[in-house]
Amino acid sequence: MQTKRKAPELPMVYWSADGWEAELLYQATRINEQGHSVTTYHNRLTVVFILDVFGNYPIGYAIGDQENTGLITAAMRNAFKHTQELFGSMHTVLQLQTDNFSRKALTPIYEAASLKYTPARVKNSKSKRVEPYNKYFNKTYCQMYARNWSGFGITTDKKKQPNTEYLNKVRHNFPTRDECIAQLEQYIAMDRKAKIENYYSKWDALPSADKHVLSQHDYLYHFGETTGYANSLSGPGVIATIEKVKYAFDSFDINFRQHRDKDWALKFDPTDLSTVLAVNCTRDAKDKIKEIIGTLRFELQNKYIQPMDLYDRKEGDSTEL
Repeated sequence: MQTKRKAPELPMVYWSADGWEAELLYQATRINEQGHSVTTYHNRLTVVFILDVFGNYPIGYAIGDQENTGLITAAMRNAFKHTQELFGSMHTVLQLQTDNFSRKALTPIYEAASLKYTPARVKNSKSKRVEPYNKYFNKTYCQMYARNWSGFGITTDKKKQPNTEYLNKVRHNFPTRDECIAQLEQYIAMDRKAKIENYYSKWDALPSADKHVLSQHDYLYHFGETTGYANSLSGPGVIATIEKVKYAFDSFDINFRQHRDKDWALKFDPTDLSTVLAVNCTRDAKDKIKEIIGTLRFELQNKYIQPMDLYDRKEGDSTEL
């Protein structure tokens, strides 16, 4: 006999996370081994949803080529940033449920994201509340609005699938990868908009003792990315190249200057480089991070770049100086 369960009555109580291969096709052009340009039309993206089971609200998401630890971490970052948009500061959830994908590597992240981490049992898909949401999202938005909708999966009744001849006829009008990402983001925004009023209205009903703020410091330490390389402190600060752009990060904390001999790993949010977290580490012979120690941590600011000459001064430069 199966257990009958009810959904939570308040937000930020129970999140469920899982990856889903979106049922939207996009076209991509690549150069094959013979040097010829080849366009394919069967490509699909993966969405990692972080679902607040109260109201089935998509509190966080990330879109990429395949489910991996990086994409899951990005979805977590998106969830926390969205809680900041909703409630004024980032909050962790009381309980988080996931499947067992890369569980060993991701458990520290899941435990930092929640007061209680409860992974689903292996092969027990019914316990994951995010899976029915994937089906709902596919039917409500992808099937309804997208000409590049690919169906409900290969095991579904063929009568419920899109016409393959029609798809083949319109495939040259399929979106590109970036356009398909924008398509999915639009549908997620639509779903949030439809549910936001009910979701936010119940926030005040959650007792203050059950609201757990996530500091910027802990957010960057647990969920931030690194460049993979160790950095040193110099006169202009810590100079690092992120996504082929050079940045200078520094702090007014005098204690940071007292550790000039240390190597630093910078943990950052790729969508917001205004603040990074410098964590002491060791480096190998190629200047790559060998081990993150973490006994020393300093929040650094992205330094404001001042023009040398008065002619290039713009509004706000003097205030920053």
